[in-house]
Amino acid sequence: MTNLLTTRQVQDLLKVDRITVYRMLNDGRLKGVKIGQQWRFPSSEVERLLSGAPGPTADTPVRAFPTHCVQTIQSLFSAIGQVGALVIDNQGKPLTEPSTPCSFCALVQSTPQGRTACGQSWQQFSVAGEGEMLTCHAGLQYSRAPILDNSERIGWFLAGPFQPAPGADPVTLAADNDIRLAELREAAAELPASANKAHMRAWPQQASAAIQAILNERSGLMQRLKNIAEISQLES
Repeated sequence: MTNLLTTRQVQDLLKVDRITVYRMLNDGRLKGVKIGQQWRFPSSEVERLLSGAPGPTADTPVRAFPTHCVQTIQSLFSAIGQVGALVIDNQGKPLTEPSTPCSFCALVQSTPQGRTACGQSWQQFSVAGEGEMLTCHAGLQYSRAPILDNSERIGWFLAGPFQPAPGADPVTLAADNDIRLAELREAAAELPASANKAHMRAWPQQASAAIQAILNERSGLMQRLKNIAEISQLES
């Protein structure tokens, strides 16, 4: 059975006056039931307000991705590791600007078909199954790590590209994108060595962990600001 509180009990718990309690009742911030001539309030409603949780009909706002902070972490990772980096969402759309872009990708993305193919590779990366290592349409290798926000995956941290995987076909790639084969091979030779090395696979995990720490801190700050706003409304 639901525990019902009197108006006075609600006042004492929320530290507000009687008028504020009825104002909250009228604007929907607090649910209550009328028994005879007296209002009674479910204790769960008061607990919700004290915890800062949204009401049953409140829409949960979409939190903006902290691009600036994440871009800084990504760029730092990229500079230290001397490897390219990018953050994509769960649909493969970039959330940041690429850090340390390589000349190989610049050549491929200089054409519309190349840019389209790269976008399709990012989409495939976002839905690929288990495993950290991935190969893009151009045969280049990438490593990745999931980015979680409150235990929910919101995207991926990509590290790469690394040198082409065995079996990559630069001849076809050059022909399809109208790129000089010699330029493409020269650019490929400048790429970092294979990402199969353990420390290269560990880099995205460490960068992802740093981003997750920022997201968790932001969540805590937003909750505190929300509680302050709630208290301000109670006192208004």
